Amino acid sequence: MLYQEVISGIIYGVTGQLIRVEVEMRNGLPYFTMVGYLSKESTEAKERVASALRSVGHPLPAMKITVNLSPANIRKNGTAFDFPIAVAFLACLGKIPSKELNRTCILGELGLNGTIHGVGYCLPIVMEAKKQGIHRFFIAEEDSDSVEEMEDVEIIFMRRLSDIFHYFDGMMEKSGRKNKKWKKKPMEEDFLDMKGQQHLKRAIEIAITGRHHILLVGSPGSGKTMAIKRVPSILYPLTKQERMEVQSIYDAAGIVRNLLDDRQPFRTPHTSISKAAFLGGGHLPKAGEITLAHHGILVLDELMEYRPECLESLRQPLEERKISIYRAGHPMIFPSDFQMIAAMNPCPCGYALEDGKCRCTYHQKKQYLKKLSGAILDRFDMILTVVNEEEPSNLLEESSKMIRERVIQNVEKEHQLLSGTDYHFFSEIRPADMENLCPLSKKCIEVLKMAYRMKKVTKRGIWKLKKLAMTIALMEGETKIQEHHLMEALSFRNTGFISEVSGDGR
Repeated sequence: MLYQEVISGIIYGVTGQLIRVEVEMRNGLPYFTMVGYLSKESTEAKERVASALRSVGHPLPAMKITVNLSPANIRKNGTAFDFPIAVAFLACLGKIPSKELNRTCILGELGLNGTIHGVGYCLPIVMEAKKQGIHRFFIAEEDSDSVEEMEDVEIIFMRRLSDIFHYFDGMMEKSGRKNKKWKKKPMEEDFLDMKGQQHLKRAIEIAITGRHHILLVGSPGSGKTMAIKRVPSILYPLTKQERMEVQSIYDAAGIVRNLLDDRQPFRTPHTSISKAAFLGGGHLPKAGEITLAHHGILVLDELMEYRPECLESLRQPLEERKISIYRAGHPMIFPSDFQMIAAMNPCPCGYALEDGKCRCTYHQKKQYLKKLSGAILDRFDMILTVVNEEEPSNLLEESSKMIRERVIQNVEKEHQLLSGTDYHFFSEIRPADMENLCPLSKKCIEVLKMAYRMKKVTKRGIWKLKKLAMTIALMEGETKIQEHHLMEALSFRNTGFISEVSGDGR
């Protein structure tokens, strides 16, 4: 009996899952079987492998052959097992040293002529293998773009199955890293095009600097969507680690994204999206829009048009920055560390905040706002009512470039102030650390107590108000919260807009 085991992998949710590929060859009637809970494209590997081995002069022997992909309780999808199965056969036949395959992960699809094709989702598997102590990889050259920036690993890119012989004979040159170039497309939208609405622009800048969730409520044409479309032009870049995480998620989802792209994800799902597409999941679990916005922005324009189950499903991701999903008894964790920017009309016709324009009845307004639960509303750090400006201010308008430079500088200061803690932004601070990181004077405490007594803010809202005030203080070059910082923060938390819209107490 001949036996060989090699390591390969699949995508499981948004992460890699290592798979042991076992090949056994023994005397008996010629027979080739594959087991291990396989999809159709995976079982077809035996035809591709047999043809590819013939192309390099080593056809399968007339023996009883069994290939097992373990663990057997996980569904195996994809074509990445072709190359590792062929390598395991060659090791069984003594054509390559079997001991050299220990702690090596192999990925690739085989053509009938022995060509090795890319599978398109190597990065999540490589990252998972690296965590488990595997530092050598045999991968198709077609997949080089997605894994070239991985450090502390040896990645050998191969074009044909015959390259495996050249590698072990020492005749194959090591693949050097390419000096890849990627040109970032200039932003078409610019805040310079947006006249007036200084309060709205200020709110957007504060939200981006402190990574605060923000809800914009206003009439059609007040500038909500216009401002949101220009948010990508002022975002700070992703770090290298964040880029790798985002690229891994997009590779797993089959979405094209360049590894050198340091822009934050900016997801704008349609209002008709289903809960499974929004949250993630399905028969073969894939990332939803919430996870695709990881380390970036999730935009929910026309918030009230989304399904109620989608809005309610935001509770866990916003609090825990992850989504727990169970499929066939297996837990899956989808990352969801995102910033939410939402916009909505105050009523069905949209003009409830403007005198004499609203055509909605009291009952229509109540039914419309009923979808917005208090729990979801309280997750927003900032709630801003936006009204039309009849005459834009004569203040000098700033370009997105100027705002972005200011945002990047302030974010760097924020990271320095929070260095040595578990946080990167003030919006992440938990209540237990609030006293140390956001200290308040007696006068500031009185302002908060007064706001609470006047029902301007809830107890959860008080924590959010402190964090918001700390971001404002940072932007003004101060390290402690002052009264005017709290007052400005209060102006960005209009939690009473529902009573204003519905006309309670009229």
